[in-house]
Amino acid sequence: MNRDDPRREFIKSLSAVLGQSGTVIVYNQSFELARLNELASWVPEFAEPIKQIQSRVFDLLPVIRNHVYHPAFAGSYSLKSVLPALVPEMSYEGMDVANGQDAGLAWESFVRGSVDQVERERIEKALLDYCGKDTLALVNLVERLRSSSR
Repeated sequence: MNRDDPRREFIKSLSAVLGQSGTVIVYNQSFELARLNELASWVPEFAEPIKQIQSRVFDLLPVIRNHVYHPAFAGSYSLKSVLPALVPEMSYEGMDVANGQDAGLAWESFVRGSVDQVERERIEKALLDYCGKDTLALVNLVERLRSSSR
């Protein structure tokens, strides 16, 4: 890992924020667990905290797929299809990083350190904005599901 590689700091921060207890809600567990496995292989000293995080994961995708339908899903259960149908006030429109593919490409250039400092800061902000939006999306989606089940 080069000195600009953010993975060590990322997992330290993630572990601190998530703490030792509580459920970690994700959307598409297989994707999220695979990314955590990759992270554990890159930063092996954090393999145990990562394993502990993985043991607390709850996947919201099967809940939606098995119990919710909306015509606006247009046959897709991706978060980017489900969210605007169930939480129309939320949108990824106009974001520098607006989907998982964009995020993966941005992360790759960030990790490889192949960009100058100004671009690095722009990418970091865009990724934090995107991840923040995804987190808020799950919070709002859970709240919408709770309110509709009452």
